[in-house]
Amino acid sequence: MITQNISTITDLRFKTKSVLDKADNSPVFLFNRSTPAGVIMSFKKYEEIMGVLEDYYLSVKAEEYEKENKANIDWVSHKDVKKAI
Repeated sequence: MITQNISTITDLRFKTKSVLDKADNSPVFLFNRSTPAGVIMSFKKYEEIMGVLEDYYLSVKAEEYEKENKANIDWVSHKDVKKAI
């Protein structure tokens, strides 16, 4: 239930460990004087979300590349790559 995942800034200040423990299971919505102020989530969930965002971003870039006219690309030759290495 979402009401279990609501805390106040005061809770965060004085009951930090308790708020962070709740964030292990699902995001905790922080309120300051009945106004939404932020969200706390576990580091594991943050990494998971960032991984999904990175995958999505790379898929969008891949789609853009596939649509690009390859004749307009300034290619680097294999010979030049070997020289650089």
